[in-house]
Amino acid sequence: MRHSIWICAAVVALGTLTACPPKENPEQPKSSGGGEKRQEKIALKPPPLEKARRPEGMNALRVSNGTISKDQVVEYFKTHNLPMNYTATSDFHVESVDMMTAKQVSDRLAGESTGLADDERLAFVTLAGMFTFTGPPKSSAANFKRAYAVFDVKNGNLMMVGTLEPNREGGQTTTAKQ
Repeated sequence: MRHSIWICAAVVALGTLTACPPKENPEQPKSSGGGEKRQEKIALKPPPLEKARRPEGMNALRVSNGTISKDQVVEYFKTHNLPMNYTATSDFHVESVDMMTAKQVSDRLAGESTGLADDERLAFVTLAGMFTFTGPPKSSAANFKRAYAVFDVKNGNLMMVGTLEPNREGGQTTTAKQ
């Protein structure tokens, strides 16, 4: 008998719980009767009107007279490696330093944008030697023989680095912006 009383009490309690409608959450929109929730409209804010900032790059060289010499770049790469390169700085050398506009740099890099005005002056540095870049865990390293670095002639900052040859899968030049 006691067993059936407990079963009856459980059935009544279960019936009561399923028969009562759930309490509405005041933070959720109310249902419109058809099971759909009404979504409140919100106003979108327009983008800020302030002008985009010029890319800054990473401190690298001291510039005087608006030019960067090959000797400055050679000295820099004696003590500074390319970001994410796992070979030593002694494994590569500066091949050339060419002064050009941001548009010319973009053209040389198959349309890759510098983020600067087309007429801004940059130093395009070609590096030769051994460069090794790794990817995510369990991936193999990618080796390259030529790379580049781009310095801003105004402040000497390193703006871009990457490789100057297709990767092993035959893709485009790899570019990393600072």
